[in-house]
Amino acid sequence: MIKLVVSDMDGTLLNEKSEISKKNCKAIQSLGKKGISFAIASGRDYHGVYSIIHQYDLHCEAILGNGAQYVDENGQLVMSCYMNKDVVEDVVKIFVKQNIPVMIFTTKGFYTPYVPEYVRNAFIERGMKRFGSLREEYEKDGKYAHVPCNQLVHIDDFKTFLNQDIDIIKVEAFSLDPSLIQDKNIQDALKVIPTISYLSSFDDNVEVTDQNAQKGLILEKVIQQKGLKKEEVAVMGDGMNDLTMFERFPYGFAPANAEKVIQDLAYQVVDDCENDGVAKAIELILKI
Repeated sequence: MIKLVVSDMDGTLLNEKSEISKKNCKAIQSLGKKGISFAIASGRDYHGVYSIIHQYDLHCEAILGNGAQYVDENGQLVMSCYMNKDVVEDVVKIFVKQNIPVMIFTTKGFYTPYVPEYVRNAFIERGMKRFGSLREEYEKDGKYAHVPCNQLVHIDDFKTFLNQDIDIIKVEAFSLDPSLIQDKNIQDALKVIPTISYLSSFDDNVEVTDQNAQKGLILEKVIQQKGLKKEEVAVMGDGMNDLTMFERFPYGFAPANAEKVIQDLAYQVVDDCENDGVAKAIELILKI
């Protein structure tokens, strides 16, 4: 019997408007009635996850930063895997060299080597293009007022920045032109930096974390603490940042919009994220 269900957010639980459908919400609530726990697994930071799910009165544990953190339903840190500070500046320089916007997610806020307004504007334009969001939604009291681009602090000196009592969750770079972010020179430069892992949640971004900060790896450790077997866990996801979950857990459910490699590894492919794929997966999970 499944005792824990873990779902990715973007492209899985959320639709293109970053919303959770009524059917998906109802299905998640049905898990609790059966005594089955539910958790989120996302590349997002704490506020990026909880500012959305709390709108739907969902309270659960979560994997954050693609596996850099695991928090309980109250947001308290259970487990972490942060970046080696010695390589952070080298990672950032790769993107700055190409004038690609960068945000550094830390345990004490969000930082950038650029003028914050430049990165903010680029992020908003990306959101408008990819998600159909409106510029005013990023303003004070708007739907996306909480997002990292609105909280960026400029890094005046990298050595001073890294010497702070601060941990690095991830470095995220993005571009309105996917070909820039996926350029072979960038990929080759990242390959030679030790202790990191990198992947793309979308075709227009790259997220860099510690090499062990991966969803499947931290989930393995967490279920050991909980006394659960892998066969008692079901995972859901669509992208390459979900790969380690599908490689390590036998019951993987992929929406029809998932990357082919994820679908190939899945126990079952269900409807896409626009058609209540999570709800369809939960229907099947309750029968295992």
